[in-house]
Amino acid sequence: RFGPSKPGRGLPAASARLLAAMGLDELDGEPGLDSILGRQAGGGDEEFAMTFEDLTPFEVEYFVRDLKEFKLEDVGGSAWLTQHEKTEKLNWTAHGQAKEGHDEFVVDQVNMSEKMPTLIYDLILIEVWKERIWPLLKARIAKLSSLRTYIPVYHEATVVNLLEICLYHRTSCEEAGDALVDLVDFCIRKLRYVLATPNDQLVRQVASAKEVAQWDGVKALDEQFVECEFQVCMCVISILRFLTDHRVAVPLAVTTRLLETHDVLLLLVPLMEKAPWVRKNRINGNIEKFEEHKWQIVGREDEGRLPKLHTQVWLTIYNLVMDAECRGRYELTSFRRENLLRLRRYINEVVVDQLPPLTNLHRTLEELSISGQFTGAGQGKAAAGAPP
Repeated sequence: RFGPSKPGRGLPAASARLLAAMGLDELDGEPGLDSILGRQAGGGDEEFAMTFEDLTPFEVEYFVRDLKEFKLEDVGGSAWLTQHEKTEKLNWTAHGQAKEGHDEFVVDQVNMSEKMPTLIYDLILIEVWKERIWPLLKARIAKLSSLRTYIPVYHEATVVNLLEICLYHRTSCEEAGDALVDLVDFCIRKLRYVLATPNDQLVRQVASAKEVAQWDGVKALDEQFVECEFQVCMCVISILRFLTDHRVAVPLAVTTRLLETHDVLLLLVPLMEKAPWVRKNRINGNIEKFEEHKWQIVGREDEGRLPKLHTQVWLTIYNLVMDAECRGRYELTSFRRENLLRLRRYINEVVVDQLPPLTNLHRTLEELSISGQFTGAGQGKAAAGAPP
């Protein structure tokens, strides 16, 4: 545990030991941190500028097989930075293949090499690093190169982005196995963060360059941290949708985790009402939506179109509510029932035209409001209790 610092004593003893293990015991004089970040005298950020070129199948095979699990104290080391660069290139190539409709050999190689649990482990590791280690370091490393200090924070977005591409495929969900339980816990933590944080604080809008010029190093790092956290939170929405798409292919513990442990429906309905992926630009007054990992202005011709993330939330709810086994496992209390019935006001002709399956969801909700229970819930319970 990290205890409070004592006046005049610097970092607490436990933190000091951890920093020493990471090679940061010479932070005040900088050489310890420089060795981790690969800083060289007279060197600039160009040393770490990554070249985004599609990898060949041979490079992909080598990069994927070389992925390994690191310890917490290894984050930021030279070996870890090398793996981050490989992960970044794999992510870039995988997205390019998915966008262009090419053979997705990055995803295939990840599955064949059984690296899905490794990627999920890496995601949880960097989450712990950001929560426990980053607050101890940011004030001391703010004076160094912003690019190098940003890499560990950005790594979480890289890994979750790669997982998003992989989990679109059922084979990746099957390959991940029980590691998906940890991934579900990760996604729930991010959704709770989004719901607990006001929309204007999830991504802060900068009014002018003058405002940015007044930031000190720590403030700039905090803004980068918040922006990265928001991107990760938006990615987990798609991941949850893919997990519900392939629910029958994942371990039963994942379904139990979603419906019983975390009750994800109690998070998804308020999330759709909160809609953090839509904002009003405080400078020009334009309505913007978060798509393709950036804020885009909503044109007049697109005003009636549902944002992609909004669609993902609808489809996740649909998958859970319309699945017979999920109905059987989801015990309907009065509070849970009222939570689901709040969805009826958002299902209209404009929404149904873009998502026709919601017609069935709307009918189910109307039946729920009348009978007080899901239609076919008895069959779902029977299926849930049937032997394999």
